[in-house]
This record gives sequence, structure tokens and C-alpha cells, in this order.
Amino acid sequence: MRKVIVAVISKTDAPSVRRLDSPVQRGSRGFTLIELMVAMLVFLIVAGTAFSVFDQHMAMITHQENLSGVNLALRNAAGQLQIDLSGAGENLLGTVPNQNLTFSTGVVIQNNIPPSEGGTAAACTAAGGTYAYPVPSACFDSLTIFGSQSNGCAATTTGQPPVLELETAVDVSSGSTIVGNDPSGTAPATDASCFHAGDELLLIQMPSGLPLSCDAGITLNYCIGAVQIAAAPTPNGSNLDFTYAATGSNGAPTGCPGSSCSDPQGIIYNALSPDGYNFINGLQHSFTGNTYLVDVGGSSSAITYSVVQNPSNSADTQLQRCTSSGCAVLADQIIGFKVGAALWSNEASDQPDIANYFYNSDQYCNAAIPSASTVNCNDVPLQPQDENDPYDFSLVRAVRVSLVARTAPSTDPELAHFTNGFDNGPYLVQQSSVVVDLRNMTIGDFQN
Repeated sequence: MRKVIVAVISKTDAPSVRRLDSPVQRGSRGFTLIELMVAMLVFLIVAGTAFSVFDQHMAMITHQENLSGVNLALRNAAGQLQIDLSGAGENLLGTVPNQNLTFSTGVVIQNNIPPSEGGTAAACTAAGGTYAYPVPSACFDSLTIFGSQSNGCAATTTGQPPVLELETAVDVSSGSTIVGNDPSGTAPATDASCFHAGDELLLIQMPSGLPLSCDAGITLNYCIGAVQIAAAPTPNGSNLDFTYAATGSNGAPTGCPGSSCSDPQGIIYNALSPDGYNFINGLQHSFTGNTYLVDVGGSSSAITYSVVQNPSNSADTQLQRCTSSGCAVLADQIIGFKVGAALWSNEASDQPDIANYFYNSDQYCNAAIPSASTVNCNDVPLQPQDENDPYDFSLVRAVRVSLVARTAPSTDPELAHFTNGFDNGPYLVQQSSVVVDLRNMTIGDFQN
């Protein structure tokens, strides 16, 4: 008998057949190469955009940081100038009894005037490529702040040397001794300790009634001279004897410029003036009565501001402040330093700026000075007959200092097509200014 074996195959045991393009299959095996490339392209576009925006913001932040640094340097420099200038403007004759006229110490300003404005200084323009400015003293102003020397003198309550009266007539162009007397009656030996070798002695002759005619022949409210004393004075009875080196024939200092210059503070000597001297009209070599002797110290008591070139970077012009202790850099990349002077005798309403601030110190105008011609300080430009008191520091009532600085010249492509409005250079600029009134309420407009 045969046995028939029938194999029954269950439907559930049949091989499973799946479609290769089903979602389940594709999810289990990952992305295709095309999909990856598309995703990477999208990522690169998004990342590139983000980095581009970040780079632009970083450039903006860098520019703002640079401008902030320039602005901070300018503010600090202007603040230091204000502090120093506020100490000027003292009445040198304030301690003299019954002296109705005043004579102010203060600031000697040297303005560099380019040929386009009638001067002889170099034009202040940046060199192509390096954008370096011509320095020193080629296109920037400078100023010297001087005043009575405070040295702890025990003879006076102010600590400054006393103001003496000239006891005997003297010719400073040929003599060697000046005799002074202290009208307060302080013992000469006590006074002598207040004066030191190298100090500059200012001789100020004030009028007794009518205005004076100094060596230049123009009538003024004073005549002036300056000598450098060789040693502390010697007591001689009730007087003090000072030894000094003779000046030039018109009372101007000798040995200038140079280490032997007898005007250490630059009160009279000025290399920028046509004849090398300040206020030549007021200089005198012979002094008689009503003359006062004022010790204004030496170079150690002067403060000088000027723009110089950075010795390690010719494209960096620096504003420096110099004292007897040395020079300190107040700000880098200075491309503008201009000093204007408001003069006490030429205020005018509704007049051009020259009637209020002079930016050319060899054209100082003093309308209070009687002269052969009618003086009009409001002429624009000033006429020769109006320019009758040049470089006279005693006329300066207020000082306006303008500072312009820049970010360092750069090849930054962000600035490749940028030119600023100051000098058309590819850098950013900032400006700051300060105005300081050197006079106090005791000094009237009708006085020096």
C-alpha cells in the first residue's frame, strides 16, 4: 500500500516580498548621495551668510573701538590742556600795592600759517601712500604756558618770589647788574633765597601818566625786557643785586636758538616771527623808574605742547606735553592742532571770527594802542597798519585749541573706497576742542 505524503505549505510561511522603494526601506538605509549634497549646499549657504554678517559686524565693532580710542585720547588731551591753561592768566603785578594796571602772564602761541593764507609754513597735507604729515612744526601750531615760579619762597605768602621795584636805571643791552628793592620791607637776605640761577627776570616798565614809547617807537601801556640771572642775588643794604648776561641792542634775548638762549621759556624769542622775537613793539633795552622785576622761573616751570613725529612710525604724528621732567605723549595720529587767541582789546559783535579769535599770532591787533594810523581790528584781512602788536602774549584773554585725530591708516578693504571730509584720507577722523578764559574778574578789558 502506498503512502501519499502531502506537504501543506502555510501561507504564512511564504517568503516575504517587500518593495525596495517603500518608505520603510529607504528610512532604514539613510540618505542618498544627492540628498546629502543638497543638504550640504544649503548648510554652506546658511553658514556663509552667517559668517558674512558676523564679519561685517566685527568690522563695524573694530571701527567703533578705534573711534572710541581716538575720542578718548582727544578728551584726555583736551582735559590736560584745560588744566594747564587754567593756571595761566595770572596778574604778575597783583601783589604790587596801588598798582592799577595789570600785566598778565600766560601763553605764547606759535601759529604755523601755510602759503595759501599768506604764511611761510609748509602746507599741512598728508603724503600719498603713507599718509604721513610734515612735522615737526611744519603745519601744526604749538604753545608754551609760563608763569611765576612757585618754589616755596618763605618771603611771601604765595610761595612765589616777591615782585621787586627797579632801584636804579639800567641798560640791559650793555650792563651786568640789576638793582632791585622789595617795597614790602622784607629783609633782602630773606628775599634772596627766592631767586635761583637760571631764572628769567622780566622787566616791566609801566607808564606814569602818559603811555610809553618803547624802542620800536609805538606807544604802549608797558615796555618789557627779559634777562636770565646768573646766580641768586646778593644783598646790598636794603637792595638786591642781580648779575645777568647782556641782551641784544633792543632788549631781545641773545644766543637763541640754542642752549645759550637767555630766554629759556620762549617768552620773547620766537623762531616763527619774522625777526625772531615776540611783541617786538614792546621791547626795550633801557629801563628807569616805575619798572618792576618779576621772576618767571626757568624752563623747568614752562609747559610746552607741540606735535612731533613718532620716531618709530613716520605716519604717526603725536601730540606731546613737555615739562622739566620730560615729554609725554598725550595722543597719537594727530592730524590737526590749531590754537586761536581771543584778544582783550578787539571784541566786536556781529563780526567775522577774526574779530574774536586770531589764528595768526604775527597779526595780533590791539585797538587800544594809539598809533599814527587808525587801527581797525575788524578788517578782514587785517591791514598792515592794524598788525601793530604781533606775538604779544599779554593781549591773550582766552585760548581756543582744536584737535583732530584719526584712526591709524589701514589697507582695510572696508575703507578702500572711503574718503573722509577732512583731508580725503582712507581713515576715520574725530575732532575735539576746548576754550579756556585765561583772565580772572580782576583784569579788565582796558588793561593789559
